[in-house]
Amino acid sequence: MASWKKTITSPFRKACTFFSQSPSRDKKSHQEHEKRVNMTNLQGEVMACAYEDVQVMWSILDKSKAIACD
Repeated sequence: MASWKKTITSPFRKACTFFSQSPSRDKKSHQEHEKRVNMTNLQGEVMACAYEDVQVMWSILDKSKAIACD
């Protein structure tokens, strides 16, 4: 009985997995979201750093990024 059940459910699970995958557009937006989250986490770690030099370097990078985007 178990093998019959597995024979039926296995292809169904594969089909569900295939059709539930997000299109590349959603995958791209997910990657962008992950990138923003990681950048925010990194910024928090930099700002928590006791070394002022690290914070100054971060602000320089942040400003140069803002200018490049404009």
